[in-house]
Amino acid sequence: MVRFFVLRAGLKYPDMKNLLFLTLLLGKWPGLQAASISVNLTAEYNRYARQVELKWQNILPDVKAYVLERSSNNQHWESIYTIRATDFSRKKREKYNDKNPDPTKNYYRLKIITVFDSLFTEPIMVIIGETYNNWTLYPVPVKDVLNLRYNGSEAIQGVVSVFIQNIYGYVFTRRRFSSLSRLLQIPVDNLGKGVYDVRIMIGNEAVWNQRFVK
Repeated sequence: MVRFFVLRAGLKYPDMKNLLFLTLLLGKWPGLQAASISVNLTAEYNRYARQVELKWQNILPDVKAYVLERSSNNQHWESIYTIRATDFSRKKREKYNDKNPDPTKNYYRLKIITVFDSLFTEPIMVIIGETYNNWTLYPVPVKDVLNLRYNGSEAIQGVVSVFIQNIYGYVFTRRRFSSLSRLLQIPVDNLGKGVYDVRIMIGNEAVWNQRFVK
């Protein structure tokens, strides 16, 4: 699930529709709040077109614009695409192809500009590589579930094994998935806050390693 965060609170919402929107956004936390309404932001690397293809649902009320942002380090962000309400898709599904991604690692997030305020989705991370190495990890930082999406065009030949360990090599989690699985979801609610490594193996070959923060 992709979450987004309210930048400011204390706003006034004069009618019932706006009050419902306020309730959905701010119902769980007073002051500076977070909400868990999902816009389902996804990102996949197309190796043939050499671009990252991003999609999200346009399902929130009173949105004036979406601004797609990219970062190579999850700290410094740049705006790469803006779409305003007058250009929204009638199918409630927006998309953008990033034709100039970093050749190794990219983070993406959406800035959602509403009539009330601005919100950000949690970032997702895209790793760009060769065969079996094209994976997306999200959310960043990881919450209760680590999501790994395979973006390669080649069929995976063999059982997929995922290992989660700390930086000292102690393995906390081992999971096996079918070669047909494109989205791997690993519960990590048992892990405390900290830095961990995830390793993906296909058969007996290690094909992907990535450090993440929980």
